[in-house]
Amino acid sequence: MMFVSKTEVEAELFLDDGSIFAGLVYVRPTDELGKVHPMIDLLGGRERIIPCRGESGELVLIGRASVSAVRVADETFGLPDSGGVKLSLTLTMAGGHRFEGTLQLPESAGTRISDLLNYADPWLVQIGESHHVWVATDKLVRAEAP
Repeated sequence: MMFVSKTEVEAELFLDDGSIFAGLVYVRPTDELGKVHPMIDLLGGRERIIPCRGESGELVLIGRASVSAVRVADETFGLPDSGGVKLSLTLTMAGGHRFEGTLQLPESAGTRISDLLNYADPWLVQIGESHHVWVATDKLVRAEAP
């Protein structure tokens, strides 16, 4: 049997039903992932379930398909080097969760905001003041630019 080493990361998972899970998620160490970002590995994986630990230590299994956003402290990971266009946006996600910050999108996706969001990767990072929020583009309800 093959085991994959994991690192505990404090996170908040924002779910489609409007609830928020706060606790620990487990990501593979960056030295095992090469150029893949740990959050993209966690969120874009093939597994249907994300095993977590609640704040009281209880095991919680969360269906990956129900996660619309994940927030981690900004010092948890370096951001992927995607260059491109930076947009100040307020995002409203499935479940009603709202996030404000700067969304970093690849320049090759287009020049209009709608093009950038339509053709972006399935998970994007929104840079906040103290937290980064990884958002699922297919769970985006509304994006508002100032």
